[in-house]
Amino acid sequence: MTSNYLLPTRRVTACAGLSQLINWGISFYMPGTFSSAVAAQTGWSSTFIYGGLTLAMLMMAAVSPFVARFLSLFGGQQVLIIGTLFITAGCITLALPASKITWLVAWSIIGIGMRLSLYDTLFSVLVGLYGPASGRVISKVALFGGMASVVFWPLGTWLLTHLSWHAVVLIYACTGLMNAGLLLVVPNQKSLMRKKIQHAAKTPANPLPATLYALFIALMTFVSNGTSTHMPELIASCGLPVTVGMLWGIGQTGSRLLDVLSGSRLTPVQLAIITSALIPLCFLLALTGTHFACAIAGFILGYGAVNGLMTVVKATLPLQLFSLEHYAERTGILLIPAQLLAAISPFFWAWLNSHVGIKGTLWCSLLLGLAIASLAILLANLIRTQQQFSEQQSSI
Repeated sequence: MTSNYLLPTRRVTACAGLSQLINWGISFYMPGTFSSAVAAQTGWSSTFIYGGLTLAMLMMAAVSPFVARFLSLFGGQQVLIIGTLFITAGCITLALPASKITWLVAWSIIGIGMRLSLYDTLFSVLVGLYGPASGRVISKVALFGGMASVVFWPLGTWLLTHLSWHAVVLIYACTGLMNAGLLLVVPNQKSLMRKKIQHAAKTPANPLPATLYALFIALMTFVSNGTSTHMPELIASCGLPVTVGMLWGIGQTGSRLLDVLSGSRLTPVQLAIITSALIPLCFLLALTGTHFACAIAGFILGYGAVNGLMTVVKATLPLQLFSLEHYAERTGILLIPAQLLAAISPFFWAWLNSHVGIKGTLWCSLLLGLAIASLAILLANLIRTQQQFSEQQSSI
């Protein structure tokens, strides 16, 4: 490890991971718990309610090209804290008297905060700080984030039985303020990151693997976001208690824990192939849920595990595509298609559920899963070919 990189500490890893658990819980996972309460009080359609999250994802895509520059100007710690405060401000705005304008404004604010404080930005910060050691740190941080649905789906449901949804989002806002304090332990090295960004801008990248990576991650994110945001509806349609949704988080955390305990022995390419191959298998299991309710529980656990590994794949696969110095800048651009499709997914899944039903939605997800698996194989073959070519060139 070069002297330019810090040594990872347990304190930073734990605080960064806990911050992800909280920020995911009070932003992305909120509509899945709150939609029924909001609809009952306002009379708004499910499509409009989830449209708030769609707008947030669009804001994430709009901010994404500037994240690398923000990191170089202000440093990782400051950007993460600012993002967390944006999410907090959005929650406070949601607590105001309900109106459609307020709802959309609040989710626009939350969307900016999500892009500045969730996985993608944090992982860029970790790569900039820890370099070659960042892969294991990313896996450990993702462990904490995987617990967001386990904690916040049942917590939000329980709070809504005692308080109005306006009061609950205020509680979420207070949690966000405390969360900003956790991020003070993250080192703030803006000068080193500025040097990396300037160097990265001078080095061209091979467009083909980068393009395949962008498409692969975009489709994975599209299916994952659409499925997870509407998971409570799937559970309810099968007559199962909402607590079954905890299996999603258990699956996420369990798969990431196995990855950490194994010492991350699988390469990012191998992990991408295995993870993508499991996607259509999970949806096949879900389609049997019309006959066996326990199959839905198995699907939630299994797809939660797949979703957990997707986060690790998305963060570590670029390390095999380009150098560490390019990470923040390149991912900031390559993840834009994923964020745009993520913006559409809650709305699109709500539309599918209302027009073709839960079963029809699962069939569509299965077909998309097959496309994702095919892309993973293409990308793996391309990376393997390039590595063999590089080895041959170096031996000449």
